[in-house]
Amino acid sequence: MISSSEEHALQADAVRMQAEPDKDVSNSALRLAVQTGMERGQQRMKKRVFSRGMGLSAAAAVVAAAVLFILPYLHSAPQPVSTRQSVNWGELEVFKGNAVSSLDEPTLDSAIRNGYIQMVNQKAEANGYAITLNAITADENKIMFLYTAATDDKQEIYSINSAKMKDRMTNSYLNTTTQTGGNVTIPEPEKNHVYYGRGVVELDRTEPFPQQLEAEFRIASVNPGKLADRRTGTIMADMHYSPVLKVRFALDPKFQEYKTQIEKPNLPFTLNGHEVVLSQLEMSPLLIRARVALKNPGENDWKTREGIMENALFQGITSKVQGESVQLSPVSGNGTEDGFEYVFASNWLNDPESLVLKIKERESINKPAIQLEMYNKK
Repeated sequence: MISSSEEHALQADAVRMQAEPDKDVSNSALRLAVQTGMERGQQRMKKRVFSRGMGLSAAAAVVAAAVLFILPYLHSAPQPVSTRQSVNWGELEVFKGNAVSSLDEPTLDSAIRNGYIQMVNQKAEANGYAITLNAITADENKIMFLYTAATDDKQEIYSINSAKMKDRMTNSYLNTTTQTGGNVTIPEPEKNHVYYGRGVVELDRTEPFPQQLEAEFRIASVNPGKLADRRTGTIMADMHYSPVLKVRFALDPKFQEYKTQIEKPNLPFTLNGHEVVLSQLEMSPLLIRARVALKNPGENDWKTREGIMENALFQGITSKVQGESVQLSPVSGNGTEDGFEYVFASNWLNDPESLVLKIKERESINKPAIQLEMYNKK
């Protein structure tokens, strides 16, 4: 069984990747700390990490700052910059600046670039609230969906209280893991009445692929002018909620065609003085998953795994596409019975020539990063 402390160690990795205390909380390390640490365990609190306004605002800053005070400060090399330019997303371009983080952008960019997107554009509304499910993409591991919330002039949007997906064939909810969103690029006076969001659902590829879905949303709002009140969100009487707004649709069958490519490279390297192996690599349109295991089963105990996890900083994957670099950031991580695994953004649809995983060791921070060529098309 994996202990909660083991998962917490993985969740803290991104914070330790900071080269300096960055004032911009949108960088990938702070995003990962908030997105992984808060979204995985604390979704049970039924409270969004990214609440009102832009999803990367005060809530993210407070959480990240609190973690930074607890963890020792660590210098690390800055991540390389992608040289491959993003494509124009057309009618979905507005989501780049409002709902899609830098962690997710390479994945959605690859999907849109390759036509691996389903435009839904279905709307549900009631009592002055409206939701439009704009677009969705999926593979056998993951669903990502983009939506727009709106209110009339009698209410201002505080947050999306819930955004869920139900499989209509089984009448069961899918495992919704994350929500982000905001309205930072919307001009006044529409700013407080329009909200762009992104949701993620994890799928179990051993289960039947969902085909008929129902998206359910609930908008939290306040009276006009209340968003400026610092106490907003702490006084229940000030909060208002929309009815559950439902959008039914069929998932495009094309998403079932792409199967996860699984490789077992068994690539050996050393972390924290212990021999480990990159034991498994999974590649699909929406994620790349890397699993690391201890090479010597006799060392497979909690103390050893904890030491490795605390010392290893999985900084991301460099994907080469037609000679240009695309940086794929880690988006989540968790412990396994014999080691741990990380999930990264993906541009697998772009047919990369190679994938190189970059790892820094905290105790060897002045030494070059470990670079593992985990995949080569040749």
